[in-house]
Amino acid sequence: MKSKTCLIAILLALGLAACDKQEAAAPETAAPAAEAETPAAPVAEPAKSGGGGYDPADDERVPGITVSKEEIEKQLAESLADTPKPTVPGEEPKAE
Repeated sequence: MKSKTCLIAILLALGLAACDKQEAAAPETAAPAAEAETPAAPVAEPAKSGGGGYDPADDERVPGITVSKEEIEKQLAESLADTPKPTVPGEEPKAE
């Protein structure tokens, strides 16, 4: 009984492997014909956005949590304004 189950499992595995190879070969032969018939459409450049590519709508923004790009740039400029410039040994400080 056990050998019969193993034999059936092996035959099913071989059948699945054979079917998988036939399906993989079919798109390769059909792809060149499809490319020749239809001209390539011009690729539109995606809109540039910050972060993960999702720009929430105004009603989705949560005050204090959702920050716009302008607010991030403003916070960055404020934090860098208070940062002292690094001093490099051997160089004279530049007058600003």
